[in-house]
Amino acid sequence: WKDNMRYYRRLYWGEDLKKKKEKIIRRLNTGKLQRDIYVLVLPEHGSNQLEIYNAALFLQPDFPNDDFGEINAGDATTAAAEGNSTYSALASLFGRANYVYADRYLFEFTARYDGSSKFGADNRWAVFPAFSLGWRIKNEPFLENVDFLSDLKLRFSWGRNGNSAIPSGYLQSSYVADYNGTSYAMNGQESGSLQSGFRKYLTGNSTLKWETVTQTNYGIDFGFFNQSLVGTIDYFYKKTTDMLYLPPYIGAFGEGGDTYVNGPSMENRGVEILLTYRNSLPSGFNYSITGNIATFKNKITELPDNVRSVYGGNGMLDDIIGRPRNSIYGYVADGIFKTQEEVDNSPQQAGKGLGRIRYKDLDGDGRITQDYDRTWIGVSDPDFTYGLNLQASYKNVDLALFFQGVHGGDVWDSWIEYSDFWNIQNANNTNHLKGVFNAWSPQNPDSNIPALSTRNTNDEKRTSTYFLKDGSYLKLRTIELGYTFPESMVKKAMISRLRAYVSANNVFTIKKWWDSNRFSGPDPEIRDFGYVIPFTATVGVNITF
Repeated sequence: WKDNMRYYRRLYWGEDLKKKKEKIIRRLNTGKLQRDIYVLVLPEHGSNQLEIYNAALFLQPDFPNDDFGEINAGDATTAAAEGNSTYSALASLFGRANYVYADRYLFEFTARYDGSSKFGADNRWAVFPAFSLGWRIKNEPFLENVDFLSDLKLRFSWGRNGNSAIPSGYLQSSYVADYNGTSYAMNGQESGSLQSGFRKYLTGNSTLKWETVTQTNYGIDFGFFNQSLVGTIDYFYKKTTDMLYLPPYIGAFGEGGDTYVNGPSMENRGVEILLTYRNSLPSGFNYSITGNIATFKNKITELPDNVRSVYGGNGMLDDIIGRPRNSIYGYVADGIFKTQEEVDNSPQQAGKGLGRIRYKDLDGDGRITQDYDRTWIGVSDPDFTYGLNLQASYKNVDLALFFQGVHGGDVWDSWIEYSDFWNIQNANNTNHLKGVFNAWSPQNPDSNIPALSTRNTNDEKRTSTYFLKDGSYLKLRTIELGYTFPESMVKKAMISRLRAYVSANNVFTIKKWWDSNRFSGPDPEIRDFGYVIPFTATVGVNITF
């Protein structure tokens, strides 16, 4: 087969990658049957990076010519396999400078020059600088004799970095061979293999550019009583511009409407606090307590017109600008209809009836409509997150516990779809949760659970406050108990240290259990019926020779 071996040298990175990377395709020809093996060779020097995904071996006959390097480029009517490849490259230059004066004044400067093949020629390269300043106040002469203060440092930093985390291939429009989607009877053909063509796969955008994140940070580090009590406090402000986004498109656009765009801009502000207290008692008991808490606020500051409607709102004047990115837009549920009088005196609402959810008429026009009776009903971001790490040891025994929690945040309680309804998720002949036993009925008129029905005429799966619940929880993530054997006991076995331990993960979860705003599922952290984080227990030994 050596006579039929053909070598192809192909270099990619738009136009620039031709100087950066090398791709060799060996093609074996046996009549009309071709076997392609892709071999990738990277340069030994430089900080360049290439990602490539492709089928290594395939059978696909009847290529138009030898210039096609994709499996799917073969004749779709006689294809025995399928496959395609994607590739991208990232090149970076990096520099850093540090300066320290008198162990009190600190300065650092860094700069990156990054290039990505995922962006057009005019936007491929960008510079991302950063710098930081520090002042160790404790080392100043005027604090030398302040004994209770063991450390004090002020920090300031500013930096900018880029994000190119999107699939490759979105600079130019592309097409794929698809016999099932493009075959057509030509010239009156009524039997046999039909003529096949190509369909549009995606729409290119040659103006794509780097998503840019600029962050400013103010911080303070402190320590008291010979570092028995230490901590840090940080305030940050982060602004993201030209966010990379793949918006949905209307069906009237036809095939291949997917196209990445540089979309909204966003701001984040927050505070992070970390405190640690450690102590050793004369009895040999040692312990440390570390706690942290963090909170942030987020808002969208700018939305291009081409993505305005996909970030929530009613598509008219009520948009997400000035609100958190994870805001939720929907209807306000106002209990359920419990009497015929309530049904008769309520605004027009398609599907309303006894035992059905009632929705608020926000604009007061006497009708429940999608355009004017939806509003911003929640934010899934928590008010704050926190953690607590406890460690203790006495002689050869040690104990560690780690707690983690979240307070606030509106989460979608998917469990309700199965516990409160018969008709919006489950069908007949399937299991239902016991909540349906308390559904509204003439014999149970005080219930706040909708009446059972095999039809969903009231569209009760619509996004509304009925499904939004408090996402707060506290978890014991880890507990570990260990025992270190005395050195005199193990050194005869040429072991320098031997420790046995037993540990458990995801021990318990405490969530809100009172009032109607409680999350009814098993775990607020796992929503939409994801896999519950399992409890695990481990017994093991650490051996050091």
